[in-house]
Amino acid sequence: MEESKVRQFFGRMGEYLNSSYARKIVVTAVSFLVGMLCSRGLVFGKYSPFGVAVAASVPKGGLWGAVLGAFIGYLIPSPVYVPARYAAALVAVAAIRWSLSELKNVNTHPLYAPVVTFLPLLLTGMTMVFLNGSITYSAALYVAESFLGAGCAYFLNRTSNLLVSRREDGLFETADVAALTVTAGIVVLAFSDVTISGVSIGRILMILMVIYCARVGGIGGGSVAGVTAGAIQGLSTAGLSYLSGAYGLGGLMAGVFAPMGKVATAAAFIISHGVASLQAGGEPQILTGAIEVAAATILYMFLPKSRRLSEMFGVRKDTLSGGALRGNIVMRLRYAAEALTNVYTSVDEISKKLSSVCAPDLQGVYNKSTETICAGCGMSAVCWRKHKEQTLQNFASFSVVLKERGKVESSDFTKEFADRCGRVGEMRDAINKNYNRYLMKEAAELRTAQVREVVEEHFRTTAGILEEMAGEFSLYEHFDEEAAQRVEDILRDNGVTPLEVCCRIDKFDRMTIEAEVGKDRQKRINRATFTREISAACGRSFSPPCVSVAEDKCRIQMCQRPSFEVSRGFAQYSAGNGAFCGDSTNVFYDGCGRLVAILSDGMGTGGRAAVDGAMTAAMAESLLKAGIGFDSMLQTVNSALIAKSGDESLATMDIACIDLFSGKAEFRKAGAAGSVVRRGRRTELIEASSMPVGIMPSVEFAVTERELTAGDVVVLVSDGVVASGTEWLVDFVANCDEEENPNTLAERITEEAKRRRSDGHEDDVTALVLVVI
Repeated sequence: MEESKVRQFFGRMGEYLNSSYARKIVVTAVSFLVGMLCSRGLVFGKYSPFGVAVAASVPKGGLWGAVLGAFIGYLIPSPVYVPARYAAALVAVAAIRWSLSELKNVNTHPLYAPVVTFLPLLLTGMTMVFLNGSITYSAALYVAESFLGAGCAYFLNRTSNLLVSRREDGLFETADVAALTVTAGIVVLAFSDVTISGVSIGRILMILMVIYCARVGGIGGGSVAGVTAGAIQGLSTAGLSYLSGAYGLGGLMAGVFAPMGKVATAAAFIISHGVASLQAGGEPQILTGAIEVAAATILYMFLPKSRRLSEMFGVRKDTLSGGALRGNIVMRLRYAAEALTNVYTSVDEISKKLSSVCAPDLQGVYNKSTETICAGCGMSAVCWRKHKEQTLQNFASFSVVLKERGKVESSDFTKEFADRCGRVGEMRDAINKNYNRYLMKEAAELRTAQVREVVEEHFRTTAGILEEMAGEFSLYEHFDEEAAQRVEDILRDNGVTPLEVCCRIDKFDRMTIEAEVGKDRQKRINRATFTREISAACGRSFSPPCVSVAEDKCRIQMCQRPSFEVSRGFAQYSAGNGAFCGDSTNVFYDGCGRLVAILSDGMGTGGRAAVDGAMTAAMAESLLKAGIGFDSMLQTVNSALIAKSGDESLATMDIACIDLFSGKAEFRKAGAAGSVVRRGRRTELIEASSMPVGIMPSVEFAVTERELTAGDVVVLVSDGVVASGTEWLVDFVANCDEEENPNTLAERITEEAKRRRSDGHEDDVTALVLVVI
C-alpha cells in the first residue's frame, strides 16, 4: 500500500515537472540565476554589460526573472562603475522588449537582442560622458562596451534558443558551439574575482572548460573554447591580457593531441600555456597561472568523457553536398541511360537467328533444296555439270510460279530434268518447304524492323532524358540547407505548405531554388513580393519563379537574377479573321537563367491547325519546365503527334533559347521559317532545312548559335510572314528604330506581311519580337 502511494507521488511529480507551468518556473529561475551571475562579470576592469545582454536575450518567459537577477547582481557591492547606470539600462531593455513583444517578425530577428542591448548601453554611457564632462577616452570605452555587450547578446540569444528548442538530432553548427562556449565563459567570468591567495576560481573553471572541450571536440572544440576563454579573460583585467594567447594556444594544441588520450590533452595544454605565459614577465603571475592550470588539470582528470558533448561537437554536415553523393547519382543515371540505349539490340538477335535457319532470298531457297536432295545422288554430276545451264534455267522459272501460286508442282519441272532426276517429288517438296520458311523470315524481318524502330526510338528518348539529367546533376557543387529552410518559412508565411525545398549551387556559384508545394491552397502568391522575400532571405538577387503543375502538386523553380533581361512583343493575325489561329507561342523562364521562346505553326488553318499548334507548344513548354532537354522533348512531342490520330498531323517548332547570364542564344528549328537577328548594326537571317514534327518517326532540330548582348533584337515568325520572301523582313528589322517598342515592331511586321501577300491565299501570321536589355 505504501509502495503504491510512493509511485503515485513520483508519477504526479513527473507530470508536474513536464507541465507548461513547471517549465515557466524553470525558465524564470534559470534566467534569474544567469542574469545575476553575468552581471558580476567585468571587462576593462570596471564595466559589466553582460547583465544587460542577458535581459535582452532570454526567452520572453524569462524576461522579468533576468531583469530582477541582473538588478540584484549590479546592486551587490563590486568594482563595477556606477551601478545605477546599468539599472537604468535594464529598465530600458525591459520597456523595449515589452512594447515590441507582439511584433513577432521583429523580436525573432537575429539582430533584435544585439540592438536592444546596444542602444541602452550606448545612451546611458553617453549620458555619463556628458555628466562627467569627458569626451575622449571614457567615451571610447563606453562605445566599446556597447559593442561588446551587443555581440555577447547575439551569442546569449542563440544559446537560449538552442536550449528552448532542444535539437532532436543532437548535432550543432559551428556557430552554435561558439555561442554555447561564449555563454559558459560569461557565466564563469563572474567567479574570476573569487580568489584564494590570488588564485582565481573563475580562471580555474575557464581552463577546465577549455581542456574538456578540446578532449571531447578535438581541434574544433579546443580552438573555439580557447579563443573564447582567452578573449573574455583578456578583456576582464588589463594585467591578464597574456591569457588571450595562452588559452587560445593551449586549446588549439590540446585539441591536436586529444586523439592520443586524456593525459596527452592535459600535457599539451600545460606546455602551451606555460610557453605563452612567459610574456607576462612577472613571476607571481606565472606562478599563479601555473597553480590555476594544475588545479584545473586535477579536476579534469576526474571528469568522465561525455558522449553527449562529443556528439555536440560533431557539427552538422550537409548530407546532400558531398561529391560522393552527386557522383553516385550521375553514375547511376548514366548507366541507366546506356542500358536503355542498348535494349533494342536484343531485337536484332531475333533477326540473326532467323537468318541462320532461313534462306536469305529465292536463290537461297533453291540452294538449300539442292543441298538437301542432291547430296549423295549419283545423277548430281549429270545435272550440275553436264546439263548445268538447263538445270539453272529450270529453277529460275520457278520464281514466277512461286510468287503467283506460292508453291511448285511436279509438272513445273521440264521433261528433260524429270527424266534425269529420280527424286523430282522430293525436290518439289523441299523447294516448297524452304519457300514457306523464306516467307516467314520476310514477315518476321518486317515485323522486327517495325518493332525495332519503335523500341529503339522510345528507349533512346528515355535514355536521352536520363543523360540530360545526369549532365544537370554533374553541375551541382553543393546544397544549401539553411537557405532551403528559410525558403520553407517564406512559403509558409505566404500561406503555402512546402512538400520539398532544395537550394542547390552549381560550379558557377549560381543558386537555383526548386520547391514542390501542394496545388490546393487558399492564398495566391504575389510573384514580385515573393521574389523580393526570397532574394532577401538567401542574400542573392533572384528572377521571378517558374511554376509548372503536375496532378495535385506544383513545382516552383527560381534562379539568380542574370546579367541580361528580355523585353518581348507579340502580334498575330488569323487567316480570314477566323476564330482559331494555327500559330501558337509560349515565352517563359525555365528557372535556370534561360528565357525560352516557342513558336509552333500547325498544318493549314482553322481549328485543326490550332489544335496541332497549341498542343505542340504546350507540350514543349511543359516538358522543358520539367527539366527535359530540347532533343528529348522534340522526340516526345513528335511521338505524341504521330500517335494523336490516324490522320496526318504535323506542326513546325521554332525555339529561341537565350542564356541570360552569358548572352548565348540557341536557335532550334523543326520545319520552321527563318528568324531574323539584329546584332548591333548587322542583321542576318537564320534558317535551316529540317522536318516538322508529326511526320517521321525520328526528327532532329537544326541548331544555330549566336552571342547576344544588350540592344540586340530577335524576331521569330510563322510561315505566313515570309510567304512573299524573306528579304523584305531582314531589311524591315535592320531599319527599325532601336527605341521602338517590341509590341509595335511585331504589329508592324504582321501588317506588312499581310500587305505583301499577293497570291490570293491567306495564312496565319505571327511575329514574336525579343529585345535583349
